[in-house]
Amino acid sequence: MTTAVITGANRGIGLAFAKALLARGDTVIGTAREPAEAGELANSGAEVEELDVTDDASVTNFAERLQGRSVDLLINNAGILRRDRLDSFDPATLQREFDVNALGPLRVTNALLPSLRLSAKPRIVALTSRMGSIADNNSGGFYGYRASKAALNAVIKSLSIDLDPWPAVVIHPGYVRTRMTGNQGDLTAEEAVERMLLVIDKLDSSMSGKFFHRDGHELPW
Repeated sequence: MTTAVITGANRGIGLAFAKALLARGDTVIGTAREPAEAGELANSGAEVEELDVTDDASVTNFAERLQGRSVDLLINNAGILRRDRLDSFDPATLQREFDVNALGPLRVTNALLPSLRLSAKPRIVALTSRMGSIADNNSGGFYGYRASKAALNAVIKSLSIDLDPWPAVVIHPGYVRTRMTGNQGDLTAEEAVERMLLVIDKLDSSMSGKFFHRDGHELPW
């Protein structure tokens, strides 16, 4: 049985991951900035923990609460999207996206290393976006989101080297109908998670440091 930690698990893709893993018998520790507002997550049977991935003290306290527990799968899912343009971007908003989308997963992964080391098969996953691909950018805009996801990709690539042979990968879930996308997209969170779990379940050291589409093929950096 796998013990999984999922950040930002109170809604959207994170909640869908929690429900899918619980349905197959795994233990799920789902995090939310406001646990009192994570009723659906709590009712699913997941353990609910308070965590703000941008707050060092919050991350440290969360890791301390898990001290002595093995974590087999870490899914860095928490993220934000702001629709900025060249003529309207706010530097403070861009910094916030970097803090959540890129530095957050690094903080959490580093803090949970003692629990990951207790696992016989630790795996680290971060949800990125095709918009973080430099080679695939042919439409511009979205400066904070694109740049923060590109930074996240670089973070996970470095983690894959520093934590070798643990698998550490980034996965693009696709255009998913969630609150973040204004409920626009080509598939539901449940459908996206079903496909991503097929990739996650076969992760090994040969796949580490790679950028995967939800359907399993590699994407350009």
